[in-house]
Amino acid sequence: MTRRILLAPGIALLFPAILAAHGVEVSVATGTTGLGTESVRFMYSTGEEMSFALVRVYPPSKPDTEIVQSITDRNGYYSFVPDEEGEWRITAEDDMGHKGEITLTAAGGGNAGVENAVSAGSASGGTPLALRVILGLSLILNIFAVYSFILGRRLRPRRPAKASPQGGEHAY
Repeated sequence: MTRRILLAPGIALLFPAILAAHGVEVSVATGTTGLGTESVRFMYSTGEEMSFALVRVYPPSKPDTEIVQSITDRNGYYSFVPDEEGEWRITAEDDMGHKGEITLTAAGGGNAGVENAVSAGSASGGTPLALRVILGLSLILNIFAVYSFILGRRLRPRRPAKASPQGGEHAY
């Protein structure tokens, strides 16, 4: 029984990737329609599409004001036409807390294409993978410690009752 209990943390230490939540990868597909429409694709780091995720678009003129709220398609794509020059911020978030973000620089107004992808974020608010692995290991080891404490209290033998000087028995 002890071997089984010790095996779970050992497996977690050997395979830390199991503990890490998957992130979000963002890519840009530029010039796909020729009409100035720009497409952004949101995917999990496992390769699965971020289907029907909530998308928010923030323009260069009002970087803290959301002007569009929509969803990705079933393949994780979202398309839009930038109507002003500057850095556009696009975020996608699913209902499980995964969030991806990208900043695109549009040159010129109207049907201008996206020049380059400036930055791409990751899931869980940008928490680094190493920190997520450490937190996951900490959680598992803490659960193991609590379980061992509870199991140890149940299996601990009780001390036998000692006879008191007056002849009665009292448990200590």
